[in-house]
Amino acid sequence: MSISLKRVTKTYGDYPAIRDISLEAEPREFLALLGPSGSGKTTLLRIMAGLEFAEQGVVCFDGEDITALSVAERGVGFVFQHYALFKHMTVADNIAFGLSVRKRRARPSRNAIAAKVAELLDLVQLGGLGKRYPAQLSGGQRQRVALARALAVEPRLLLLDEPFGALDAKVRKELRRWLRDLHGRMGLTSIFVTHDQDEALELADRVVVMSSGRIEQIAPPREIYEAPANAFVFDFVGESNRLPVRIENGEVRFRDVRVPVAPPAGMMGTALLYFRPHDAEIVPAGEGISAIVSGIRPRNGHMRVEFRVEGLERILEIDMDREMRIEAGQAISIRPVRGSIFPAPETP
Repeated sequence: MSISLKRVTKTYGDYPAIRDISLEAEPREFLALLGPSGSGKTTLLRIMAGLEFAEQGVVCFDGEDITALSVAERGVGFVFQHYALFKHMTVADNIAFGLSVRKRRARPSRNAIAAKVAELLDLVQLGGLGKRYPAQLSGGQRQRVALARALAVEPRLLLLDEPFGALDAKVRKELRRWLRDLHGRMGLTSIFVTHDQDEALELADRVVVMSSGRIEQIAPPREIYEAPANAFVFDFVGESNRLPVRIENGEVRFRDVRVPVAPPAGMMGTALLYFRPHDAEIVPAGEGISAIVSGIRPRNGHMRVEFRVEGLERILEIDMDREMRIEAGQAISIRPVRGSIFPAPETP
């Protein structure tokens, strides 16, 4: 099903958690809400679920206004970060809970519930573990149980609030691939909250980048990474460096060094150049920006070089081939070859 939010606003006292947000998710879409803590992403997810209610705005499922409906009436599945499993119940009873507490006329038979639980245990690759208790499972297995419980009620919409946040890096990566595959096989509309950029870029069809209760950009992962709408998105999504530059006569300069990055049409004066560590190169002395190496470390098949530029507080980074020989304290010259230029913030 599709979901649409129109001009949704939510405040807690004087704090505006969500500010006039409009958003749409298409049927079977996997949408990620990405942003730092306090950006409003979890509040927005809870408003979709009916766990929170907005002061203003409308929430629609398949074009139907469900703003005033309760959680039970919305028919959504919700997966929490910390599983929220019942410790005194077996895995099977946890999964069956949403079905077993339905009103009698809507409740499936015991045999039907048992068959559904067995089907879901196989689906989440936990067949044969139905009689165990949550404490007897690993973190990754518990999260699969939580997902199976959400799927048991056959939701029209699956909502996940940082579902892998409590897991270690290796388990997170394994479950990400598994969840993406499961989403495709079941044909669900899924929306998940994360502050992990890799998670959002790997899983989502589209990414919604949020900050301070507002949406900064909505786009497919590649566009978010390669064509960020503003400095916040560039800096938050992926690794980035920042240099103060000046634009004169269509050229970008850092002090007396020309930087071969095209400025936006019509932009003049002071600005900020953002570039990724892999979008710069080390060049012969005098052909780039002078810097001093402050650290070197291996990273994903290459070497990550940390360096300082005189007069700048922020440490910058560049990737280089493992075969290059550079040491801490050495003077180097670097040149950004790709990047994005945004207006410098106005000083008060």
